Amino acid sequence: MKIQKLGMSVAAFAAAMTASSMAMAEEYKVVILQSLTGGAAFIGKNVADGAAMAAEELNANGFFGEGNSMAFEVADDATDRTQTLSLITRMAADEDVLLVMGPTSGSVALAGASVANEREFPVMTTTNSMEVIENGPWSFILTQPADVTIPYIADFTANEMGAKNCAIIGVKDNEAYVALQKKYEEMIQERGVGIASVDGVALADSDFSALATKIATADQDCIFIGTPAAQGANIIIQLKQAGLDPETPIIGHNAFASPTFIEKGGAAVEGVYLMGAWVPGGDDEFSTAFAENFEAKTGVPADEWHAVGYSGMQVVANAIKDAAEAGTLTREGVRDALGMQKDIPVVIGEHTYSFDEERVPHFGMKVLTVKDGAFASATE
Repeated sequence: MKIQKLGMSVAAFAAAMTASSMAMAEEYKVVILQSLTGGAAFIGKNVADGAAMAAEELNANGFFGEGNSMAFEVADDATDRTQTLSLITRMAADEDVLLVMGPTSGSVALAGASVANEREFPVMTTTNSMEVIENGPWSFILTQPADVTIPYIADFTANEMGAKNCAIIGVKDNEAYVALQKKYEEMIQERGVGIASVDGVALADSDFSALATKIATADQDCIFIGTPAAQGANIIIQLKQAGLDPETPIIGHNAFASPTFIEKGGAAVEGVYLMGAWVPGGDDEFSTAFAENFEAKTGVPADEWHAVGYSGMQVVANAIKDAAEAGTLTREGVRDALGMQKDIPVVIGEHTYSFDEERVPHFGMKVLTVKDGAFASATE
């Protein structure tokens, strides 16, 4: 009796299994919403570039499991409240979007957080404003608030520099900058450093000649400048032109940790101290590999904000993976998983990223200085 073969060939079976596997593959949709234009573009564009590179690498390395991937798109909040609200509202209406990484600056992040909490839609804003967290359980911050970061530069001011009194120059019309400045004033005074003077400038200001003359002829042994990178560089140039003693140390916060600061300031910003989460070129195996790969891919060295974006996407990816593996791949599941992230390897700070019980991020900071036209560690 002739035996009839049943089933299919090995090749056909393999093809069918491949097709089945492909059909079961998951795409996890994330939007990288950053300031590609507008006043915060010097931060947002670089954060977006770093985040996109991380997502591409994670997909290429099979981080989400065989066949699974992150489907991401990049959008521009334009540092504009109206545009931000419109985009987040539209993204919240797309049921496939699990999370938005953004928006960028404090001036629009709180508005975006309000929409996100109304729509029960997770956002991880780049700003460090605690108001974003306080707005509701669906809004997170990517960067560390002043209570976490300022002790690094306050300790350096009091202990390493031995300053006795500092002049303060800060932005008066941006809440995030004001918060950083106030925290610096509070913490250096706790460490025995006096405040010689406090002067406020507007974000739109560019002529600081009168202020520069006042400070240059005053008696202080350090100057803290809490402004965006380009504006801070302009203030320092004008201080030097006004005759500031070249031995007077100048200090800034992490807004200065941008190539814009050195490009705009040139020789005038040599020796300026600042705090930053990124040591140029990297300072461990993971961060060094990122620096090399980023420059090979883009042709430019990675800066603070590229590294922050790259690290932030590592945290987001781990949260999505955890939610998927737990069978809770919903917006609520991703939100819950994000708040539980601990000790995620990153290229910034002390190289691990964690949220505490209040959803405040912790990854550490470094004190840097400008040396030979580049950022370098101030403590090595």
